[in-house]
Amino acid sequence: MSNVDALCQTLKEGVYWNPYFTLVKDVGDSLNGRKDRFDKSDVLEMALERCSDKCVKWVDNIGWDHEVQLRDMKLNVEMKSQKFCLYTKKGNLKKKSSSIKIMNSLGDASKRSRNDVLRFDSLLIVDTGNPSSFSCALIQKSEIKDTWLDFSKDGVTLQAPTSALTFVRSPTDIEIEERSIQNSYKDLKAQAQRKYFEQFIKG
Repeated sequence: MSNVDALCQTLKEGVYWNPYFTLVKDVGDSLNGRKDRFDKSDVLEMALERCSDKCVKWVDNIGWDHEVQLRDMKLNVEMKSQKFCLYTKKGNLKKKSSSIKIMNSLGDASKRSRNDVLRFDSLLIVDTGNPSSFSCALIQKSEIKDTWLDFSKDGVTLQAPTSALTFVRSPTDIEIEERSIQNSYKDLKAQAQRKYFEQFIKG
């Protein structure tokens, strides 16, 4: 069994994808603002660890977000999420993924090397569009062709044929759960900030 097949099996069996994508649906577009985008990536990445049976660990390293424990090895996995990057709004599989930014660059990225950018063992692509597109797929670093990478001025993007991806979950595998959500992430964050301020302001 190849590493990507073993990783796929581990993520299929070790992650509770229905609760995960229920959370994705609840977050929706609420964290798409300029100030909230870093929070959104952290929330979705941390949630993957929380929705796993301890096989996924969120490490937030430079170059990869998670470590996934297989039976005899540990793999570094970078996670990228984007709306309708694998499936259309109506649930049709795309021939190619959307252009997915692998690395942001403060300067010209055209002189970056492949090894500068691809520091992970595998890339996990998560489609966060809607219940008709909710899905996730893997690709090993070694399977990413140079022609799929675009070293542009402000970063590096990847666009890969979906036939080259190993799907962990497709939209038909996902069942969104009915949950009574009383507070959004943004509401809870604002409450935490106010509670912090109260330590310095009396009365």
